[in-house]
Amino acid sequence: MTAAPRRAALEVVPDPVEATTQAAATADSDNAPWSPEQTVIDQFSAEHQLVGSLMWLSTDAARALLDLVPDHAIWRPQARWAYELIRCVVDTGTAPTPTAVLAAGRRHAGSDALQPDQPPTAKQHGELALYLYDAYSQAVAPAVAATSYAREVLDEAYRRAFDTCGLKMQELSTSATSREELTSQFGLIRGELADLWRRGEAAQGFDTHLQTQPTPLQADLLRKYGLPVQPDDADEHDEGAP
Repeated sequence: MTAAPRRAALEVVPDPVEATTQAAATADSDNAPWSPEQTVIDQFSAEHQLVGSLMWLSTDAARALLDLVPDHAIWRPQARWAYELIRCVVDTGTAPTPTAVLAAGRRHAGSDALQPDQPPTAKQHGELALYLYDAYSQAVAPAVAATSYAREVLDEAYRRAFDTCGLKMQELSTSATSREELTSQFGLIRGELADLWRRGEAAQGFDTHLQTQPTPLQADLLRKYGLPVQPDDADEHDEGAP
């Protein structure tokens, strides 16, 4: 007597529509523009604080940090666009105030935009304005902590690059890549990691106190809302408080 064939074990197959929707939602959250509903962790992330702090610094102080931290070290697209615009403003010898950075945003799109050679849309420029306002107003001790934010950004960039390069090496090792090409790619990966490592080491010796020079317009706005014109003014106000 022939034995009955064994049935295959039941498998739970995910709904393709649900899986696609969940994947799209995850991708959107990773690349979503900055909004006031962002979490406190995002608000105090090193790159967000670095972008905000740079808009408080003088041209020379901002240039020193821009020379230290490359654009690709900034992970979030919106923060990277703002960082690139700050670099554009400083390269012209102008202080990177929020007004100057926002004005530059009318002409220059982000490097990872779909059409980087075209000016941004009105919607994108409006989202940039909201982000710059948040970054500038939420910057914590920009004159004192800006270099610490730069060091943390470089450290995070090194770890991300280490992870990405490791995955790339694994993929290359399982492909039909020649030994010569593998060696060439290894040299490029090594150079990328070495560059970030050297920048991180250089950041350790940076001065921890950078000069801030708010413009007259900035000073008037700060006084209007009862905020310290200089970060150090807050300490002096606290010392004289009852």
